[in-house]
Amino acid sequence: MSLPNSRMPDTCSIFSNLSPEEMNQLLPLMEQKKYPEGEPILKEGLSFQVLSILLRGRCEVIKTCGGANEQQLAVLETGAVFGEMSFYQSAPHSASVRAMSEVEVLHLTRENYDQLLNHDPNIAFRIAESIAKILADRLRRMDEWTCGVIESPHISVSRKEEWNEFRSKLYTEWEF
Repeated sequence: MSLPNSRMPDTCSIFSNLSPEEMNQLLPLMEQKKYPEGEPILKEGLSFQVLSILLRGRCEVIKTCGGANEQQLAVLETGAVFGEMSFYQSAPHSASVRAMSEVEVLHLTRENYDQLLNHDPNIAFRIAESIAKILADRLRRMDEWTCGVIESPHISVSRKEEWNEFRSKLYTEWEF
C-alpha cells in the first residue's frame, strides 16, 4: 500500500522516527480501512491484537461502567494511535473506540508486526519505542489528573486512604 504524503498525519508520533524507506517497508503490512460515523472500530471485551492509527476523522474512546452505562474517556483526533494495550499484551480491549465522523484508519496486525520484527527489527523497535512514549505520556497525564482529584477538598478521608492503598499495590504488589 502506498499512501500519498498528504494522507499521512504529520502529528502521528508513531511515524516520526521512521525514514521514508522504512515507511515504504511498513505500509504494505498495514491495512487502510474506512468506518462510517457511529461504527465501532474496537469493542471492549473482545480480544484481537491490532494497532490503529487515525488518518482522518474523529473517534471516541468509551468504557462501560456499572452495567450498561458508557463513559467517554477521550476523543481521538487525526494522528492518534489506539489499540496499543491489547497489541502488546494479548488481553481483551479495555475500552471501545467508535467513529464520531467518517474515519479512515491504518491497522497493523500483530502477525504483520511480527513479520516486521523478523525482517527488519529496527523498524519494529522504533514503533515499540514510539508506543512506549505514548503510553508513558498517557500514564503521566493520568497521574496528574488523579492527584488533582485526590487533593480536592471535596474528597473524603476514606477515599484518600483507599487511593493511597491502591497506588501502593499498583507499584509494588501486583504481578502483571
